Amino acid sequence: MDLGIRERVALVTGASSGIGAAVALALAGEGVRLAVAARRPQLLEQVAERARAAGARDARAFAVDLADAASVRRMIADVETAFGGIDILVANGGGPKPGSYLHVAPADWDVAYRSVLRAMLDLVDGALPGMRARRWGRIVALTSTSVKQPIDNLVLSNAFRTALVSALKTLSNEVARDGVTVNAIATGRVATDRLRQLYGSDDEMLRAAEREVPMGRAAEPQEYAPLVAFLCGEPARYVTGQTIAIDGGLIRGL
Repeated sequence: MDLGIRERVALVTGASSGIGAAVALALAGEGVRLAVAARRPQLLEQVAERARAAGARDARAFAVDLADAASVRRMIADVETAFGGIDILVANGGGPKPGSYLHVAPADWDVAYRSVLRAMLDLVDGALPGMRARRWGRIVALTSTSVKQPIDNLVLSNAFRTALVSALKTLSNEVARDGVTVNAIATGRVATDRLRQLYGSDDEMLRAAEREVPMGRAAEPQEYAPLVAFLCGEPARYVTGQTIAIDGGLIRGL
């Protein structure tokens, strides 16, 4: 399917590996002009090179620390200078530290607010004015199944990712008539460094996925990326304000 986004400018954050890199490469195959951003410039350059080989009209790497608001503003400005604007934003970042409500400290809440909620809203705030002015835009935030079904020992993710989805749902109604769609993905068990960190090892990650996921396994990032790319495309212009799970059936609710 041609997603109708050839030559559009797409910014994907958290793109140096895992899900972010897979989404960036899926968009590259649609012929976008691509900005990939994260903290690891060497890995980003490799992703940009792979994106050009995959069909991106252009692909460039931009260093950013999502926990630093000034760094986010500089990155957005640099991308707009390089490409002339941002049409597509895939807002992706790392998750907060694990812990139960009874075992996280007040300072942990402050750090998680900055990295999980505020950083994503800073990205949206930076990209949104240009989208509204051009009357076309796509925002997709990559979150967690914790926004639909709280996860044990991840109270910070449960709280701040849910707040993000609520804010974006509100925003989606406010900008729908500007030609801007706003959606979120509830990410299930995807084989990434983050999931390995939470479970402690590849073996335990695989065993947990086999126990918990109806499909009996974790997804590969490449299985996750096509739906995100679709939401960024012209055929998805009537899809907005949604939180869609990619989870192998993990969420038990309707």
